[in-house]
Amino acid sequence: MKLKNQVFILSFLIISIPILCSIFVLIHTYLHSPNRYLMQGSEEIQKIYYSNIPEEDIINLKKSLKLLPANVEAILLQISTRKVLYSTMSEIEAGKYMQKGEVWNFAADTSETYFYQFTQIPSKKSDTLLITRVPQKKVATEKKTKTILKVLLAVILITFLSLAFIIFISRNIFHWLKKIENSSRQLAEGKLDTPIEASITPIQENEFSNIMHSLETMRCELLEMQASKNRFIMGISHDLRTPVSVIKGYSEAIMDGVISEKNEIKKSMELMEQKTEQLESMIDTLINFMKLNNFEIKEKLVENSITGLIMDFAKYAEVTGKVFKRNVHTDINLPREIKLPLNEQLIQRSFENLLSNAIRYTKENDLIEIKSYLKQEDETENIILEIQDTGTGIDKKDLDHIFDIFYRGTNSRQEEGMGVGLTVVKSIMETHGWKITVESQKNKGSCFTVTIPLK
Repeated sequence: MKLKNQVFILSFLIISIPILCSIFVLIHTYLHSPNRYLMQGSEEIQKIYYSNIPEEDIINLKKSLKLLPANVEAILLQISTRKVLYSTMSEIEAGKYMQKGEVWNFAADTSETYFYQFTQIPSKKSDTLLITRVPQKKVATEKKTKTILKVLLAVILITFLSLAFIIFISRNIFHWLKKIENSSRQLAEGKLDTPIEASITPIQENEFSNIMHSLETMRCELLEMQASKNRFIMGISHDLRTPVSVIKGYSEAIMDGVISEKNEIKKSMELMEQKTEQLESMIDTLINFMKLNNFEIKEKLVENSITGLIMDFAKYAEVTGKVFKRNVHTDINLPREIKLPLNEQLIQRSFENLLSNAIRYTKENDLIEIKSYLKQEDETENIILEIQDTGTGIDKKDLDHIFDIFYRGTNSRQEEGMGVGLTVVKSIMETHGWKITVESQKNKGSCFTVTIPLK
C-alpha cells in the first residue's frame, strides 16, 4: 500500500474516532437528559398557562399536570380559598386547606433539598397558583450535563483543528515526498548537470530537507565520479596509445620491408621490447590501483614498528640520493619505539613514491630533507613525516588536483607515467587513517607532510 493511502487511512481514523465518540456522548446525554422528559406535555401545559382558565377547566389542568416527569412534583393551589386542588407532594395532600404563609414556610424549610418554582396561572381572576419542585440532585445532574456539553464542544473544536493540522502536515509530507521522488528520478536518469534544489530557511529544516541535501551531495559525488571515469578512459587511451602505436608502427615497417637491414631490425625489435615492457608496467600499475580495496587492506593491517619503518626509509633515501646525485638530509627525532597496525609493503611503497617524485623534480646537488617528529594537536599525539625538496615546485592551479587519478600537472606532462602515483599514495594513507597534505611554490620546491595519529 502506498504511503499516501496509509496516511489518508490514518488521518481518517484520527478524525473519525473522536467525532464518533462525540456523537455517541451527545446521543447518550440527550437520551438521559431531564429536559427531554420535561418536553413531554410541556407545550400543552404552556398553552394552559397562557390562556384564560375558567373554574370548570381545573379538571383538565389536573390531567395535564399528570404528564410531568415523576421527579417533578407539583401543587395546584387556589389562592382565594387556600385549598390544595392537586398535589403530588407527599407532605401535602390534595383537598387540604393551608394557612396564610404556610406554603412559603414549607418551601423555605425544604429549600436545601428542592428547588421551587411558583407560577400564577394567568386567568381573569388570577386565582390559581402552580408550585413545582425538583430535587437538587437532578439540577446538579443538569449542570453536569451542561458541563459535558461544553467539553464536547471543545472536543469538536479540537477535532476540527486537528483535521486542519493533519491536512497541513499531509500536504507538507506529500510535497517533500514528491520533490524527493523527482530528485531520485533525476539521479536515476543520469541528469547530473541540474542541481537538486532545496532552498529553505533554517526554520523549515527537517528530515526531508536533510534527504534533499544528501541527494544533492550524492549528485555532486556522482558528477565527480563521472568526470573521474572520463579522465580514467581518456588517461588510458592516451597513455596506452603511445607504446601501442610505436610497437604497431615498427612491426608494420618490418613486415612491409621498410626496415630490412639486420641491424635496423635488431634496433627496432629492442625498441619494441622496451615499449612492450612499458606497456606491461602501465597495465600492472592500473591493475594494482584497481586492487586497492580499503576493506581488504584493513583486514591485512598488522602491528608493526612505525619508528623502525621511518628510520629504514630515511637510510634508503640517503643511499638513493647518492645514486642520483641529490643532497638528502634526514632528521628522525622519534624518542621511543611506536607500534601501529599497518601494511608494511604498502607504506614503504608510498614513502618511496614520494621520494621518487622529489628526485624527479629536483636537479643534481639540489636538497631533499626528510624529517620526522612527534607533535601534539588537539589532545592527540601525532607522528609527522615531512619530505621537502628544492625542486621545480607545483603550479598553484595544479595544487588542488595532484591527488586526482590521471591528473598530470604542468611539470609532469612531458614525462612517462599515468598520473596514478599520488592517487595511490593518498588512498593507502586514508586506508590507514593517516593524512597527507602538500605545500608548494613554483620554482621553490614542495613539501609533502604525512600525519600519523597515535590512537
